[in-house]
Amino acid sequence: KEADKNMMDIQPGDVERTWADVDQLIADYDYRPNTSIANGVKAFVDWYREYYK
Repeated sequence: KEADKNMMDIQPGDVERTWADVDQLIADYDYRPNTSIANGVKAFVDWYREYYK
């Protein structure tokens, strides 16, 4: 069964922006993100359009 969605404006206390600090991953594991901005934005837009149908 699909969940009922009630899309609302941002609520008090909601976080509008967030990002990950991967400096420790780089230092400990030599982690290097390899998704380009173009591919990452496209993947996000594809997900967003599917999610908010």
